[in-house]
Amino acid sequence: MSKAIVIFGSTMGNTETLAASVVEGLKEGGKEVTLKNVTDVKVEELKDYELVVLGCSTWGLGELQDDFIGFYDTMNADAINGKKAAVFGPGDSGMYPDNFCDAVTIIEKKLEECGATIVEDCLKVDGDVDDALDEAKTWGVNVAKNA
Repeated sequence: MSKAIVIFGSTMGNTETLAASVVEGLKEGGKEVTLKNVTDVKVEELKDYELVVLGCSTWGLGELQDDFIGFYDTMNADAINGKKAAVFGPGDSGMYPDNFCDAVTIIEKKLEECGATIVEDCLKVDGDVDDALDEAKTWGVNVAKNA
């Protein structure tokens, strides 16, 4: 069974809630999954996993969630090149139509720059994450199948 890690940055709990559903889907898809808060992980740990799934909410005018910034800044090809990857996150298109889920796009681009292969289109959840838990689980299954 291949190993996956889901790393999330969450201020209000929404990304953490989504991460739990993504983990369910990855497990259903046959992956051995580790779930970690971005504050508890170092980029070097990614070397131990075939699949890297990152979750981050978008703040302000399209910025990464505060806890995620340091991790993002240390992302590098040594730890990420050759990995399968996917990205998810919540946002609010009503409040921030011009910057909706920009953090997800920013992280996905960085993963690609570091040599990762994106295995599934990113999951951008608009509004209440509780309404998207089934969607997040299904997305996780698809990520697992494509990884």
